[in-house]
Amino acid sequence: MPSSLRSLLYTSKLAAGYGPTEVGRIVKQAREMNAIHGITGVLVFDGDWFAQYVEGAPEAMAVLEAHLRADPRHSDLTVIDAGISGPRRRFPNWVMGYAHSDMDSTGLDIAALSQTDAYEALERFADAVKTLDIL
Repeated sequence: MPSSLRSLLYTSKLAAGYGPTEVGRIVKQAREMNAIHGITGVLVFDGDWFAQYVEGAPEAMAVLEAHLRADPRHSDLTVIDAGISGPRRRFPNWVMGYAHSDMDSTGLDIAALSQTDAYEALERFADAVKTLDIL
């Protein structure tokens, strides 16, 4: 394992013309690619918006971020926090954990998450993930 990991927390919106079945394809593809590249993390979707936290080796994360920015299945990608996260993974057991969420069940307003400072956004996200049934 590398001595330091790069992390990324972002929000984005499911692009027009894509429905819920596309989200399943996104998760499947992410799990396959993340396993190959040693990336772990979790994706939360509320029916319109995604919030995702991922971490891995800096080189793998740079490739992932470029892929995310080019993916037409989502829009309005906003990076909330990106940087070195240290030697320990926040979600080490999930190649790509996934949960569908709504604000009523978690209190997490994904669309507004990007309006929060990075530390608080990550804490809100991590707290919400603890309450979800991650697949």
